[in-house]
Amino acid sequence: MSKIIIKSDHPFSPLLFSQPAVIQYLQIIGIRLIAVSIVYLLAANWWMLPKWVQLLIPQALVLISALLSIRFSAREMVRQSLDGVVGLMLGLSLAVIGQIYQTGADSYQLFLLWALLLLPWLYRLNIGVFALFCVISQLALYLYFKQSFWMERAEPAYWLTLNVLTGVSFFYALRFYSVLRYLLIVAVVIISIVSMVQFINSNSIWYLGSVLSLPLIFSAYFYSLGKQLETSLLVAGLALSMSVLILDLTKSHFQESAGGLLVLAVLIFAWFAGISGLLMKILPKSRFSVIPLALGAWIAGIILAALLLTYWKSFSIFMGAVFIVAACWLIHTRNSVFLRQFAYCLWLCGQAAVLIHTEWLTDSLVLIWLIQLGITLLSMRSRMHWWVVVLQLLIAHVLAIAAFYSKIQHDQLLLIAMSINYLILIVILISTSHWLESRYSKSIQLWMICILAAMAILQTLFKQVVVHPADHHYLENLMVFYALPAIWLLSFILLYKQQFNRHFLWLVPVLGIVLIWLGYFEILIILLLMAWAIVYRHVWIQALSILLLVFWLWMLYYNLGLSFLFKSLSIFASGLLVLLLAYILNRPMLEGREGEPR
Repeated sequence: MSKIIIKSDHPFSPLLFSQPAVIQYLQIIGIRLIAVSIVYLLAANWWMLPKWVQLLIPQALVLISALLSIRFSAREMVRQSLDGVVGLMLGLSLAVIGQIYQTGADSYQLFLLWALLLLPWLYRLNIGVFALFCVISQLALYLYFKQSFWMERAEPAYWLTLNVLTGVSFFYALRFYSVLRYLLIVAVVIISIVSMVQFINSNSIWYLGSVLSLPLIFSAYFYSLGKQLETSLLVAGLALSMSVLILDLTKSHFQESAGGLLVLAVLIFAWFAGISGLLMKILPKSRFSVIPLALGAWIAGIILAALLLTYWKSFSIFMGAVFIVAACWLIHTRNSVFLRQFAYCLWLCGQAAVLIHTEWLTDSLVLIWLIQLGITLLSMRSRMHWWVVVLQLLIAHVLAIAAFYSKIQHDQLLLIAMSINYLILIVILISTSHWLESRYSKSIQLWMICILAAMAILQTLFKQVVVHPADHHYLENLMVFYALPAIWLLSFILLYKQQFNRHFLWLVPVLGIVLIWLGYFEILIILLLMAWAIVYRHVWIQALSILLLVFWLWMLYYNLGLSFLFKSLSIFASGLLVLLLAYILNRPMLEGREGEPR
């Protein structure tokens, strides 16, 4: 596929769906949707199925997936996906056997056997199966100690075994799946922090060993390989664990007064500054040596935020404004990584103080929302990091919903939230050519993903059902769940009306209309965002879009307002339509289509 150049007049073109890579994903998604619909149908009728059918289903899926894995062994992504299905179905098979025959086995035996059955599938590289093995083996270990009561009698033995298992998994991952190293670094840091909490509560030297062992071993290992980022992250994680001890030792001296909190903030900052100084000597030419310093800045800032919110009360509004001004000055005048991180922390602390204390004084969410809008615009004008802007947008978004909710009937939270969400999505679509090439393009895309995820959660929590004329808020529901999605779709068509001269592209709006009717219109927006990310090779947005689609289907499963039969049939119809779209776009007559949207 030729590289497509982003043009400001068609960033989310429907022609994105005609790209070969996108068509492949559409085919996979269509098949997965049909598979999910079958799962929903089986789930609805599971207890009515004969026991032999219940046993047969997961084992048949294991066999079919294994055979297909052999058939498509040359296609790495397909092969690994099928092996992952095998791994999941192995666990489901064991669960069904235990359910039907009432084996009475402890849970750890299920997970232990599952982990052992996964081992043969690691004879060839498969990152998904290995990640599943890591999770399952950890669960098996925990459940063994928990259910055999060894956790109470010899808890240090659990932590020793946990460190050994994690260490072995880490070394294996470094050998074959190095991309997982950052996740495993996070796991090591979490183990270290939890072990420190256990050490504080029990004063057992075994826990202190668990705090130190893995971070020291792997930081030394990465240092020997010249991996500066990994070394710095592990050292910062160990410093974070030790800071828990510092907080515990000083809680009776510094944490009960304003002056004490100020001293504690300075002490924490000095600790992390010392760690960064040590790293600068060990890694003299590394730009990652400041990671502990930045982490210390954030922790010190959080302590200052506690000071602002606890002791100074109304004066905190003034101090919060001072913090925001100081943060702006630091961002504009200093290029130091530490100072910028410290400025971000000061900004957020000051912002929290201003918003919270203003709300306490005025009891007006509308005023708070307006202040937050000003802060959001100021953060963009100050050229802050994209993730800070994401946070500001999300805060403004939540406050907008809360402000309108406080002024309208209290039984319409879902309608208010969904209306605001759709209006924002419409504005984002119409203004795409303006923000997509800005420095905050990633911020707005992540904001969209958060909005779409929140919409799934809201509809599940409020048990959203198909709109019916007998509903109490029929017209409002009609407007929110049908009219607003239709406006989004109409805006999409009008923005790219010239491209719809290619008649095959009308299948995209047709898919949108069907999804509006079914109540899953957000799936079209997710597919469009995913297609854009695939074509323009934004890996993180692509991954998040796929995860968001999975999350939507998962939340739909728990939406009790819809019957399993309706879920199954509607998702089946959606899958067929997606497959039809992929088939038509992939026809030989389209081989001569242009390589980039116009």
